[in-house]
Amino acid sequence: MRENCTFDFKNTFLNLTQYTVPHGYESRLEPYLPAGVQKDAFGNYFLRVGTSETLFASHLDTASYTREKVTHEIAHNIIRTDGSTILGGDNKAGVTILLYLISQGVPGTYYFFAGEERGCLGSRWALEQDPEFFRQFKRAVAFDRRETGSIITHQRCGRTASDSFADALSIQFAQKGMTYQADPYGVFTDTAIYEDVIPECTNLSAGVWHEHSRREYVDIVLVEQIAKAAAGIDWESLPAARPIMPNHSWVA
Repeated sequence: MRENCTFDFKNTFLNLTQYTVPHGYESRLEPYLPAGVQKDAFGNYFLRVGTSETLFASHLDTASYTREKVTHEIAHNIIRTDGSTILGGDNKAGVTILLYLISQGVPGTYYFFAGEERGCLGSRWALEQDPEFFRQFKRAVAFDRRETGSIITHQRCGRTASDSFADALSIQFAQKGMTYQADPYGVFTDTAIYEDVIPECTNLSAGVWHEHSRREYVDIVLVEQIAKAAAGIDWESLPAARPIMPNHSWVA
């Protein structure tokens, strides 16, 4: 991992949230993605850093149907809007975290998916195109959960990550001064798409409150704390204990 790499969390997040990003407009964010990033035929962006069996995920679209200018209101560490639009912290907080991990050289394959808010369209498409590619990973980690402290073990009412994985990750976060614990009440994000090919598929809290609403806000200091803790996690040491039992039609 690189040391002393300057990364401006606040300005990165503000740049990413200048406008709402309905599905179809994800390419407008390409200037803010890292050098070397590749784009697939659907419009997902991805980048491999080093050698790793970890897939990191976030999504570029927001829960909106029109592209609108966002007016930020900032009070200390809290970023929200003037109430006329959503903020887009879901999932630009996650994108910010992934950009930081990349800047620090944390090994992993990083995916910035399109169309998550329309039913995980980009992640579904990527799996359908090349399921064998995704079978190389032992864990898929999204930063797309609200608030703080959750290590999601269940999505769509089914188990997607083992308790042993969550417990091991919880211990490592605690060593970094952060409280993260297993949470079985996840909803649905891109990592759930890979539950039939990747043993551990989780979603981690990213410091966003009231997502999908005009009351949405982000604690940017907390986002920074999460990112820096995540950069110190030994992701490759985490167990891959959940058995894979393919049962969905989109898996070849």
